[in-house]
Amino acid sequence: MCAVTLVVALTIYGIQQSRIRARSLGCRENLRKIGIALAHYTDTYRTLPTVTIVGPDYRLAHSPLALLVPLLPRDGLDRSSAGAADAVTYDSTKPWFQQREGVGAAVVPSFRCPASTHRDPVESLAAERTNCPLGTLLGMTDYIVCKGPNDSWCLDGDVSDIPLKERGAFEIGRPLRPDDISDGLGQTIVVGEGSGGLLSIKDRFPLTLIDKPTMKSLPAQNYWCWPFLNTSDQQLRTQVVAAGIFGTTAVDLNRMPVIETILNTSRLDDCKPRCEKGGHSTSNFRSEHEGGAYFLFADGASHFVSGGIVPDVYRALSSIAGGESVDYIN
Repeated sequence: MCAVTLVVALTIYGIQQSRIRARSLGCRENLRKIGIALAHYTDTYRTLPTVTIVGPDYRLAHSPLALLVPLLPRDGLDRSSAGAADAVTYDSTKPWFQQREGVGAAVVPSFRCPASTHRDPVESLAAERTNCPLGTLLGMTDYIVCKGPNDSWCLDGDVSDIPLKERGAFEIGRPLRPDDISDGLGQTIVVGEGSGGLLSIKDRFPLTLIDKPTMKSLPAQNYWCWPFLNTSDQQLRTQVVAAGIFGTTAVDLNRMPVIETILNTSRLDDCKPRCEKGGHSTSNFRSEHEGGAYFLFADGASHFVSGGIVPDVYRALSSIAGGESVDYIN
């Protein structure tokens, strides 16, 4: 009887380990496809997708991830999902709020980590309360772009005023060429996991946020087509709290609850990070893989970063020109 129990236990353990390996391989494959799309984009435009402001309330023109959708390997698109067969096709000549009906609800499999447990697409409470032009049914992304080690949204006009040494690959109004990454392509994060977790607001961290009208905890959700950058003014009007498509290393990897992303319009000249009592905040990277998260680096390689990484090293991996000497990868 003991022998049978042992065999069953070993079999179950083997199946579990196989599933874990399969999810890890699937996640790395997704990042490989995103890396291919980024390479195609930079070959064409000579820069990474640039984040730009085009309207009131600091509305962004595009999600950097949306600009990659037409360049993803063809098996990275699910044309049987919500909407018409061509609904996944994102028109990069038009901002996200002028895209054709159904685009926002489309599911992009390359943006879905195999370890994630959420539904896709989902009904977005944030989209409902802000009257999102894409509708309320939105396709999600488990991968978010790297804003770097400074989670501030300080601006000089429509351009990020973050000091060069604290900038990440995706800053507002700052086109980035691969040659500008002086810290080394193989040591600089461009995309990482942003899957799962519940939200907390900056001033109540680390308490989970409860939505008063629904009395439910708010999930930290990201939408590949909707580059929602919440502002303090908008939050006062709508009571919306959101994560978004940007991630920072200013907050610990896999920190729960997840910090909200918020641009404080009353402190646009405040470039201090959150840890120095800055006025803004950006969501942290997080993963449903055990023990850490997967990241895509500027050289196209993906690596697993342990949740126990030294904070200074973690932040150094996300700066494009910090001047640090980091020997963490490989």
